[in-house]
This record gives sequence, structure tokens and C-alpha cells, in this order.
Amino acid sequence: MSTNQKTILMAEDDPFMVTLLSDAFQKEGLRVVLAISGEDVIQKFKDEKPDLLLLDIVMPQKSGLEALREIRALEGGAAVPAIMLSNLEDEQSQAAANELNVAQYLVKAKTHLPEIVEKVKAALGA
Repeated sequence: MSTNQKTILMAEDDPFMVTLLSDAFQKEGLRVVLAISGEDVIQKFKDEKPDLLLLDIVMPQKSGLEALREIRALEGGAAVPAIMLSNLEDEQSQAAANELNVAQYLVKAKTHLPEIVEKVKAALGA
């Protein structure tokens, strides 16, 4: 494994999406760390120091927005780019994500896999 390999911390509880996204990112040479709940993503952020956060909003324990709010308050948390990938299209969710300085807010049903990969790579500067 290259020491320059970028790490994505992906918070997603849908097994199909996990497989689809993980495979696509790994093909691009990116390392994927999976979190399956809001609490899990906060702990893994502390342990892994990822280069990018890819967060679903609707998750067990804490939402992706709640988890991101806590991560932003942690040392180094404000500097890590975050992309929200959710099925929620409401203005309130998007506004809350924007307040947390997300790089992108993508709606799963309206965003194809290649576009997700490109947005992640762009946010990583890759």
C-alpha cells in the first residue's frame, strides 16, 4: 500500500451502496474505511484521520449531519472535505449540510456512480 494513498471514511448503512462505492473507489486507488452508524463514523474519524468524509444522512444512532457537526468540532475536523450522499432532497437538509461546509451534496437517486467518483476525486485534489 502506498503511503500517499488517500483514505475515504464512508458512512453508509446500505450494503448494496457500500459494495458499489467501495469497489469503485478501490479501482481508483483509494482506501475506504467503512462506518455503519453516526457514532461509528466519529470514532473512526479519530482513529483513521481520513482525507475525505463521504456521509449518508439517515443512519443509526446519529445522523450524518450530527456526526459531521461533532467531527467539525474535533481537532483537524474542520479541514477535512466532506460530501453528503443522501436520498434526502429537502432544502432543510441541504441547508444544514451547507452550514457544515460540505464540498458537495449529492442525491443518490439523481447521481450516477461515475459522477460520485469524480466528485470525490475532485474534493481530494486527485
